[in-house]
Formats: sequence, structure tokens, C-alpha cells
Amino acid sequence: MKTALAPALTLREKLCYGLGDTSANIFMGMTMMFLSIYYTDVFQLNPAIMGSLFLMARLLDAFGDPLIGLLADRTRSSRGRYRPWLLWFAFPYGLSCAAVFFSPELSAFWRTVYACLTYTALVLSFSFVVVPYVSLLGAISADSDERIHINAIRFPLAKTAYLLCSLLIPALITLFDHDVLGYRVVMSGIGLLSTLLILICYFNTQERVIPEGMPAVSLRQQFGYLLKNDQALILFAAQGLVMIMNTLKFGAAAYFVKYVLSMPVTFLSMMLTMASVAGIVAPVMTGYLLRSGKVKRIVLLVYSQLASGAITLAIGFMPASALWSHVGLFVFATLAAELIAVILWASVADAADYGFYRFGVRINGMIGGGMLFATKAGMAVGGALIGYVLAWYGYRPEMHTVALPDHLPAFRWLYIWLPACCLFLTAALLQCYRLDEQKMRDVMMAVRDEAGRKEATRHGL
Repeated sequence: MKTALAPALTLREKLCYGLGDTSANIFMGMTMMFLSIYYTDVFQLNPAIMGSLFLMARLLDAFGDPLIGLLADRTRSSRGRYRPWLLWFAFPYGLSCAAVFFSPELSAFWRTVYACLTYTALVLSFSFVVVPYVSLLGAISADSDERIHINAIRFPLAKTAYLLCSLLIPALITLFDHDVLGYRVVMSGIGLLSTLLILICYFNTQERVIPEGMPAVSLRQQFGYLLKNDQALILFAAQGLVMIMNTLKFGAAAYFVKYVLSMPVTFLSMMLTMASVAGIVAPVMTGYLLRSGKVKRIVLLVYSQLASGAITLAIGFMPASALWSHVGLFVFATLAAELIAVILWASVADAADYGFYRFGVRINGMIGGGMLFATKAGMAVGGALIGYVLAWYGYRPEMHTVALPDHLPAFRWLYIWLPACCLFLTAALLQCYRLDEQKMRDVMMAVRDEAGRKEATRHGL
């Protein structure tokens, strides 16, 4: 591994790299917050069909992520290995965002077909952008602490996407006389914005870390090295649980506010906006806590999830009339849960360095693809659970305009009990993670020493 002769990272480059994640989180935000209720209450999909669509499309997409990572690792161009993919797929990604919410007038059968085709196109184009984007971090910088700093800038920018979704989308949709037209126009604008942000990231970043003299390995060998990397597997499992929790909590929030709290969409917008602000504050808090030495990485990983799980459980014991208690607990649970995001995604590059240290083979793209696989698999399971739980309790929006008393337990399971279980499981899993600050310093020192020995051997010293 060598570092190309290139200018040091500037604040502008770090900001522009972070804007790429703003675009990615627009996808996450709009699918977790609005796609479920859009499919059931606006596009009139059967909840069980919706759940099956989320499960199959996202799992198909998730299994493709490591393959996309492999292709990105093997890409060779003057623009680098990962950046070209941002240019190639920025426009398909934006167009598919708009197409999913276009809502043409079709029969029930053709609505299902349209939803399957457009949603699958969206998740696939998203992968072709985001897998290389995640891998790009390891090519921008070889320093673990600097990658943490990049992510401390990146994640507040990423979470502004949730703020955009929660604050603007409901308000803008209500400006139109019909929800179908509102979704169509607003989501077209969101698709255009997503494309522009990806292009800004592409034109303002540079790949510096270049593999040198890496042995050629087959796809099967790369998967083998991936499966031997125990720390990467722990990250993947934790990320999967985090995404199940987020998909359930944010996807069910619209139902919970509408039917359990009996509040309008403006209340939902306010609640989601406050949670989005918490998501912006959390990475800043993480960066401060780590830089100041007040807490270590793994301690923060574990105890933040335990705290969020406890707060989420408390929501279940609040009466529906205690509206501001519900808002406060939702926001603080989100704040605690989001404290780990900076560390988890920076640890993708750490796990790649750890694998290189152990096996002498660098598979950044494969590990980045694995992390995206976990993200999509978690979203698949979470989205499927929303559809299946709603179907189990007989929720059929086309048959009645209000939820029946028999439906209310479904919303509580999806919004409170299942997310709390995921948070406690995540905390238990992350206790097994070992790549703390000292371990990563040891890994990088060993990697640099080995590179120095190879360089000396090459020059006959």
C-alpha cells in the first residue's frame, strides 16, 4: 500500500465527501419514514405484498453489494477505483428515486408490478453508488484517527438528510390538493437533489491510498478472507440490527402518531424533525467524547445502545395523552442510538486494515460491500416485519379509514418492543468487538513496518 503524491485533505474535501452521505441518507430517510405508509395508504398496496417486496428486493440487492465491492476493488482508471462509480450511477439513482413515488393510475396487479420494478431499480442503483462511496473513505486517508474525524464531519451532513425528509417532505406534500400529486412533485425534486450531491462528492474528492503489489485473488478467495475477518463480521451483524431497529422505529412512527397518539401529520413532522436534529448532534458529541478522551470507542458503542434500549422501553409505559413525553423519549432514544454511527462506519476501513494486517490482502470494496449488505439486509427484515405484522393484525387501509382497536398492538410492537430488543442485542454483540484505539495503532504500525521492509528489499537494502 502506498499513498499517492496528493495535497493533504482540506476541510472542503471532507465536507464534499460528507455530502455524498447526505444523498445516501435521503434514500434511507424517505424509505424508512414515508415509503411504508405511502405504499399502503396512498398507492394502496396490500401490506403483506409490501412486506414481501421489501424483503425480496432488499435481500437481492444486499447479496449483490459484496460483488459490487469486488468490481470496485478491481476498477482501474485515471479517476481511481471508487470515484468513477459515483459519476456513472448518479443519474440512474436520482431518476429511480422519482419513479418509485410517481404513482400512476393502475389496476391492483399492475400497481404491484410497478412497485416491484421501480423499487428494485432504486435499491440497485443506490448500491452502485453507495458501495464505492463507503469504500472511498479508505482510499482518501490511511489514518484511522483521521477517518474518525472525516466521519465526525460526514455524519452531521448525512443526518441533515433526515432533517430534510422529516421537516420538508410532509409540509411540501400538504401544499398539494392530492397526495398522489404531492408525492410525485416533491420526490422528483428529491431525486434531482440526490444526483447533484453525488456529483459534488465525485468532483471534489481524491483517492490517495493506492494498493501496491497486492496478490491477485479470486472472488472465492476474497469471500474466504472476508469470512475469516471476525471483526468485520461483528460490524456487519451490529449494523444489521441497527438497521432493523431504525426501519421499524421510523417506519412505524407515522402509524403510531396517526393511530395511537391520534395526531396529524404536522405533529409527525415536528417529532421527526427533532429526532433528525438529534441525529445531527450525536456525531458531534461522539467526536468530542472521543477526542477529549472522556470515553473509549467500545465503551461508547455498548452503553449508547443500552441507554437507547431503556429509553425506548419507557415509551411503552407512557399514556397516549402524554404527547410531549412521547416526543422527548423518541428524541433521546434516537440521540443515544446514533452515537455509534461515526464509529461503526469508520470501523469499516479499520476492519479492512485489520484484514490486511492478518492476511496480507486488501479487500476494502468487499468489506464496504459487506457493510452495505448488512444495511440492506437489516432494512429488508425491518421493512418485511412492518408489512407482515400489519397484515397479521388485519390492517387493511383500503377497507377502512381509521385503525381498529385490534390494530393498535401492531403499532406498539413495531414502534417500541421490537426496536428495543434490537438495541439490547446490538449492545451484547458489540462487547465482542476488539478494534479499539490501541489495537488500531498496533495494526497500522505493523502495516507500515511491513511496507518499509518491502521497500527496503526492493531497493536491495
